[in-house]
Amino acid sequence: MSTTGADDALPTRRPGVARGVMRFAVRNPYVVWLTGCGVYVLAVVHRASLGVAGPEAVERLQISSAQLGAFVMLQLGVYAAMQIPAGLAIDRWGARRVLLLATLILGTAQVTFALATTYPVALLARTVLGVGDALVFISVMRLAATWFPRSRYAVMAMWTGLLGMLGNLAATVPLTLALDEFGWTRTFAVTGATSLVYALLLLRPAVAAPFREVAAAPGGATPGGAGAEPDGAGGQRSATRELAHTIAETWRGHEHGRGTQVGFWVHQATMASGMVLGMVWGFPYLTEGLGYPGSQAAAMVSVLVLGNVGFSFLIGPFAGRRPGSRVPLAIGIGLAIVAAWAVLLAWPGGRPPVGVVVVAFVVMAAGGPGSQIGFHLARDYNPAHRISTATGLVNAGGFSGTMLGAISIGVILDQLSGTAQPSLTDYRIALSSMAVLTLVSTALVVVSTLGLRRSVLERLADGLEVRVPVVAHWWDRAVDAVETIEALDEAATDPVERERPR
Repeated sequence: MSTTGADDALPTRRPGVARGVMRFAVRNPYVVWLTGCGVYVLAVVHRASLGVAGPEAVERLQISSAQLGAFVMLQLGVYAAMQIPAGLAIDRWGARRVLLLATLILGTAQVTFALATTYPVALLARTVLGVGDALVFISVMRLAATWFPRSRYAVMAMWTGLLGMLGNLAATVPLTLALDEFGWTRTFAVTGATSLVYALLLLRPAVAAPFREVAAAPGGATPGGAGAEPDGAGGQRSATRELAHTIAETWRGHEHGRGTQVGFWVHQATMASGMVLGMVWGFPYLTEGLGYPGSQAAAMVSVLVLGNVGFSFLIGPFAGRRPGSRVPLAIGIGLAIVAAWAVLLAWPGGRPPVGVVVVAFVVMAAGGPGSQIGFHLARDYNPAHRISTATGLVNAGGFSGTMLGAISIGVILDQLSGTAQPSLTDYRIALSSMAVLTLVSTALVVVSTLGLRRSVLERLADGLEVRVPVVAHWWDRAVDAVETIEALDEAATDPVERERPR
């Protein structure tokens, strides 16, 4: 019996009005989705809270700047590493249960962080916080996928991202004022307790999601269901093989095509640069490299947030109305980001005018909304019982790229500058690694897209259903010709083929 989307019986002895309100609350898709978005907003507040509490953390925990930076890197690393396990958990137990668990983890971790007076305890609290944070976004995207029709998914993904930005805003000026007024312990304890109280909203009765499209899984088990309980070591090995098989099948793709692979590279190519600048290296590059004062650098970094909001209203609806143009749009954004890096880093003298820096940051801000195209592909090219696993794989693309880029930049700067403050030349060389990463990821988007197009064209030729129809172009025929030549070459060099009678 499936454990996801089961419609529990509602209490029968309840006043008519109250029963009607309860029925509306648990069955209305917007109420269900907004409840999940509330968890996401709180998760973003917890995630970003250290951004304005850095000086207090240094003083309270008696740590260095490098140890402070370890909070961010560790949290990002845990978040990226947990994406696939989170997706598997949501596919098995459902978004509501996982969101309930995530909310409890987030609240407990934040309260622990509020009470921490030593660095190891605080680091452990942020690690646990990263685990809870990793469960949230994929769960909300699962709600959008199963409570709304496919045609609405792009717009719901856009609004999910925009609502998450409320958490970013709450973690800036309001949190700063709270820290000044109430101090470290009370501020973080209240934010953590808010999550623990919010968990009560997730104790509603479970109902069947209208667009979950449940299909039978191999072996007769229901997707996401409990299935047969593993018995002993053999059962554990079987369960491990099943999980590995699920991940591999999700990566290789459904019969409709390898959309998960395209989504992974889309997410990495479009999101990583803006994340690296916004979370780690943008402010140091602007202040230490270009010599901007702190206030001007902070305003420049805020361009990434404002640009993200603006592009969301353009890219989200466009991708929803024109699904056939999503991947070309993502490729265009990836190439535009590479061009923005080239302008910033190759500008004569290394100091582009302020207007040029603003334009480059605006271009990179488009990568945030553009990265959601990867989730659209995960939604379209995977069966319903693997959507969350696919979404986790796609989400891991952007965050693994962010981790790789941030660490690469730090290593290069250390090698070039040693113990001295990095120079502008050092920053130009180090940041060029992000241009290379984005270019390689964009190239892999192109390669994986050609394979996806081939699968779709083959299904069209066989008269089978496709998720997004395509029209054959010269590059599709060129790929087919190259693969035909490679197959003939392999046959010519195969001794069995040479000796076979003609």
